[in-house]
Parts: sequence; structure tokens; C-alpha cells
Amino acid sequence: MITYIALLRGINVGGHKLIKMQELKALFSSLQYENVRTYIQSGNVVFESGETSAGQLAEAISRGIEETFGFEVPVIIRTLEELEAAIAGNPFPLTQPEEFKRLYVSFLETEPAAEALEKIRPYEDGADKLCVHGKEMYTLYEVSVSESPLFKVPLDKLLGTTLTARNWNTLNKVAALARKP
Repeated sequence: MITYIALLRGINVGGHKLIKMQELKALFSSLQYENVRTYIQSGNVVFESGETSAGQLAEAISRGIEETFGFEVPVIIRTLEELEAAIAGNPFPLTQPEEFKRLYVSFLETEPAAEALEKIRPYEDGADKLCVHGKEMYTLYEVSVSESPLFKVPLDKLLGTTLTARNWNTLNKVAALARKP
């Protein structure tokens, strides 16, 4: 069995696409996934499966959510190893706990093409910094995500791929949850 993390985009935000975690866990169990556990209400699900295709897992989960809850939710899948690599790959030399509160990792469905990366180049080194490595984009906000002009930039459209972001604290808590058998 492989340990996977499903990162759901845009559930339980602003009263939209509401899914209770108990119902989400039940859905995952009905899809024959094992050892299902969730972290907070924003759509972080750790589970185990013998399936080796992340694309097939994402499709099955997304279809299950639409059939069960009546709305579409993009789902991005990472293995525990991929999640650990994303954490280890942080390109920003941060040392103070306060700095990490401004760090987010966006998980991309696909690796962006070179032309797409050129479109976001103007945003890489301003007051807010961003850096794409493979299928992860790291964003370090100068003050906070809500106060950043970068927050309003449609990076998913510029990159040409679906993405979902997690703050550094959430990412590390999900990884810790995934490490537990």
C-alpha cells in the first residue's frame, strides 16, 4: 500500500462547497481506500491505496465528490515521499518561526511549460517572492497572503494548470499525519 495525500481545492471556504470531514472520510472509505484520516476542514486527506496512478486516484475522488456532494472539486494527489520532497525543497533560507508563517506551497496538477513559467517571471522577485520547482510553487509573502497584491494574480491561469495552496504549518502537520501508520 502506498500512502497518499489528497489536497482538495476550495472546499469549506466562505460557506461554499461545504463537506464535513466525517462525510469525506466515508467517501474515501467507500472508494476502498484504507487508513483514511483528515487534517482540518480545508481538504487534506491522508489515505492508503494499492493504486499507482495519481491521475486515476484524483479522477476517482473528484468524481466521487461530485456524485456525493453535487459539485466539482479539483483534487491534487501526492505520495508521502513527494510531500516530504516538497518540504525539503523549500528554496527560501528561512530561520525564524515568524518567517515560516508567510510561506505557502502550491501543489500543481501538472508541471508548467517553459512558456508558462515565463509568464510568472515578473512575480518571482518582488516584495513577495515565488519560485516553481517541478510541480510545486513556493510563495513567500512579505507581510501576509491577504495583504499581498500577488494574491489577486491568477497564477493557475498563467501557469496553465490547476493548483491548490497550503501554508507551511498545515503542510508539515499533514506530513506528520501521513507518517503515522
